[in-house]
Amino acid sequence: YLLNKNIFFLDKYLILEKLEKFNFLEEIKIQKIFPSEININLKKTKFLGSTIINGEKFFIGNNGKFTDSKQIKIEKNLPLIFGKFKIDEFLELQNILEEKQIDIKKIVKYYYYRNKRWDFQNQDGLIVMLPSKNIKNSLKIYKKMISNVNLSSIKIVDLRVPSQIILTNEK
Repeated sequence: YLLNKNIFFLDKYLILEKLEKFNFLEEIKIQKIFPSEININLKKTKFLGSTIINGEKFFIGNNGKFTDSKQIKIEKNLPLIFGKFKIDEFLELQNILEEKQIDIKKIVKYYYYRNKRWDFQNQDGLIVMLPSKNIKNSLKIYKKMISNVNLSSIKIVDLRVPSQIILTNEK
């Protein structure tokens, strides 16, 4: 629709509106260069995981949007996220995990529960059950524990009860 149009009469907000339909775009910059050129710079978002919504697969972008898997092809393995969650809640969890220096690249699954609580499972099969409140304190305790204790036989680390760690060696 841009071909053979007069650049003076093109509305860059209309172009922006059409491009914003692509949820995998994080940054869009449009610049008119007179007399006859338009520069459009696009930046793709970083994908943090994938989930299923109403039977359809979606990717979760760092830009806070769900992207239909039909819109883009992802080559790398992303963690699966189960449950009905808001992207903001997932992004907040990601920020907390990074702040507490938990290696999110080793996490293969996240589970979200209705009481706003998260669990995650790492590559070794270890499941960490987080509380709905005071996640930072729990992760601080978890981080200290994994640096001092061999968890090779442990399957579940339950941090839901304040001031307690429950270790289980079977699922």
